Amino acid sequence: MTITDKDRWPGAGRQREIAIAIPLISFGGIAMGVMLQLAGVIPDAAEFWYGPAIGGFLLGYLAWLKPRLDIVSICAPVFAVMILIVPLDTKPSLLIVILFAISITILLIRLEKRFSTPAKISEEDPMEHYLYDYMERLRVMFSDVDRKTAHEIAQAFLSFRFGLYGNAVKQADEAILLMKDTEPQKVLKKALTILRKRAGNLENADVTPVTDIFFGNDDAPYLAVHVPEEADQDPATLQLDNAIILIYSVSYMRSEEDEQTLDEHQKYIIGMLSSYKKAMGI
Repeated sequence: MTITDKDRWPGAGRQREIAIAIPLISFGGIAMGVMLQLAGVIPDAAEFWYGPAIGGFLLGYLAWLKPRLDIVSICAPVFAVMILIVPLDTKPSLLIVILFAISITILLIRLEKRFSTPAKISEEDPMEHYLYDYMERLRVMFSDVDRKTAHEIAQAFLSFRFGLYGNAVKQADEAILLMKDTEPQKVLKKALTILRKRAGNLENADVTPVTDIFFGNDDAPYLAVHVPEEADQDPATLQLDNAIILIYSVSYMRSEEDEQTLDEHQKYIIGMLSSYKKAMGI
């Protein structure tokens, strides 16, 4: 994922499914060929090379979806054609088919480890870097947030953003009910509670800031904005902004169906972070 290249990089969920399918289809096809040979349907298991070939094409497609292009993996379909499909006189042996399946599996691991992070981020705005780094820090912490919960979290943010405060309250309540009692999700619940209360106030034309719910010192690792106490001139706004940025970041990473809509609001989040740029010494 990059902040600027999302238009050609679909959700992590879809990519994960493709990545799982590559070795399953490749080695599953080999196993099917062996069974067909044992059953006497085909004389040589290597004739059933379709699984590894499909795996090669899937690898090439997955490599294209990554934020950084891996030329070797992108060329996997070409290798599949040249090694498994084109040779008419000399058919590939079962060993070649197995080695091809092993090779694309190794390439898959390399692709996931080395090409799943962006090649570059905009050099013009350091807060864009800051937001990306923050999301990466949260990625492991909130990896157990399921799609349904993430969707409700995203909808709470979007409703709040569009001024649909009544909806924001309902969706925040739904998200909170779905969440677990892990430490990261407890902090996220607090963020949703802050947003929910603010939305409820605004729904009733009450612009009073939320001053009775605050993040504690133990919550600091999950928050984006950290400013010295003497520079914190508006604690209630800082709490709300940290809550919104956390809610946005988790839903952006975990709610595949809302990615495109959320992407349109990144400038808003970056602008929010930029307002603390001087206080954070960036």
